[in-house]
Amino acid sequence: MVKKIVICFICVFIILNLCGCDFLTAETQELIFPPQLSGEMYPISQIIEKSAAGDYKMKYPARGNYRSAVIMEDINSDGILEAFAFYSVSESDVIYMNINAICKKDGKWQSSAVQKIVAGGVDKVEFCDLDGDGVKEILVGWQIYGTSEMQLSVYSLSDNALTQRIFQKYTHFTVCDLDDNNENEVLVVKTGSAEIKNTASLYALDSKGIIEISSCELDNAIKTVGEPIVSSLSNGKPAVYIDEIKGVGSVTEVLFLEKGVLVNPLLDSEIGENTATLRSVLFTTKDINGDGVPEIPVQIDVPSVTRSDLNEKLYLTNWCSFNGETLTSQMTAMINTNDSYYFAISSKLQGNIAILKDTENRSREIFSYNSVDMTIGDSLIDFRAVSKKDWDSGKYKNSSAKEIVNDGETAYICKISDTAKNQGITIEHIRENFYLYK
Repeated sequence: MVKKIVICFICVFIILNLCGCDFLTAETQELIFPPQLSGEMYPISQIIEKSAAGDYKMKYPARGNYRSAVIMEDINSDGILEAFAFYSVSESDVIYMNINAICKKDGKWQSSAVQKIVAGGVDKVEFCDLDGDGVKEILVGWQIYGTSEMQLSVYSLSDNALTQRIFQKYTHFTVCDLDDNNENEVLVVKTGSAEIKNTASLYALDSKGIIEISSCELDNAIKTVGEPIVSSLSNGKPAVYIDEIKGVGSVTEVLFLEKGVLVNPLLDSEIGENTATLRSVLFTTKDINGDGVPEIPVQIDVPSVTRSDLNEKLYLTNWCSFNGETLTSQMTAMINTNDSYYFAISSKLQGNIAILKDTENRSREIFSYNSVDMTIGDSLIDFRAVSKKDWDSGKYKNSSAKEIVNDGETAYICKISDTAKNQGITIEHIRENFYLYK
């Protein structure tokens, strides 16, 4: 019986690995396979065991660039790495999270400072010099035990002590330099309940402590907030872009400092919501044209072609740059989220097309459209996603379709009508404006 159980466990383990599932999370892995530090890290593990003085569990950040339970970072730029260990210890039925700063002195590792907090885990860790003293602060987002809340602690390490500089609830936090003075600040995004307004606050540190530079309101209908994107406006001014999901779609809010005040100009202050960038939840801010500045996807209407057996609505997407006042379209695209591609619509076609959306047959067909009398004309381009195997076998050889591109499994093909050809639309033009995405 024991042998059968062991065999079953091995089979399940192999299946999970073959299917590529993330079933074994960091938390689960640490229960099945306790992490062991070896080699050069072994002395650090000995210090952790001594400091914990009993049973402990290593804790891994859930998000961010640092995902190890022991993070190595040279915070004072002396060429020697410091180690920051995260682990939990249970004391009198209370779970305490610990951050242990372990530094080298005379070539040997030793615990320099330990701080603990009642928390359930580590959300995110960042390092950044916030007070301009040349030593990076340690920014730790704690998962508060038994709740969905998170707390940001900012520590300064000096004189063998971890001094807490900020302790603030948050939904997201990020480091930025919005006042463009070569000194870093922390932007803290907080979303609450119907009674508590959603806000973003910008904090700075100096030798005396924390300073709140400014704060502003966010859309009050936010349900989910994406990771803030630190970048700039199209005019070069530093800014933070935040993609958010609402009950009716998603929006992007753009925050920056204007005369020392944090502003959110896309928010309609009268209704407390952002409607200027409303679109499908599937589309997020990205640098669509490679100029180094994010573009915001904005949904726009386009006439739909219907059939007796089909009535699917499709929208075009304007990818817009933002200069702090005006959204300016950089690209208009027909996006097929089911088959993971988009086609950039030329300025010549914009306003003069209608589209047939046929999800079942994996087709998007563009027709000419007269906006004056609102009539649909001839078919121009018929896009289809088909099996590459079927395409290679010649299944579509009599359809006059041409392959645009393939990803090894799917062939993306199109038929160009004589009307489109007479307008100068070629397969080369389509290939230049057709993009796959994941």
